[in-house]
Amino acid sequence: MKNKDSCSSLFLSFIIFFVLSLVLFEGFSFASLPKAKEYDERKKDSMAICPPIFLRDENGNIINPVKGLNDHVPYSPEKTCGRCHDYKEITEGYHFTQGKGEKMTKEFAATYPWCTSPGQYGGRW
Repeated sequence: MKNKDSCSSLFLSFIIFFVLSLVLFEGFSFASLPKAKEYDERKKDSMAICPPIFLRDENGNIINPVKGLNDHVPYSPEKTCGRCHDYKEITEGYHFTQGKGEKMTKEFAATYPWCTSPGQYGGRW
């Protein structure tokens, strides 16, 4: 019986917390959420700001696995992200190059032959 009482009080506490949260967030009402038509208009506006992003291969060709277009080739982060961002600057950042230049131990290289560094750069994770 003790468990049932604690569940009831926990549920009641949750309800009180929920009601108080709604009271604290004055001005929130479900009526303020956008309607379907307004949502579609906002979506169109955002698409005008951010164009659709296509994956691209190393030659800059679009990869579209849905339509089977170049779906057999690997994507290139440089050709995909580099269209809008400074790829060279990003790839020289600290977190991107963390561990670059670290020497591999023989044991590590034998255990993880696909790695080029024991650090994050070219590492196993």
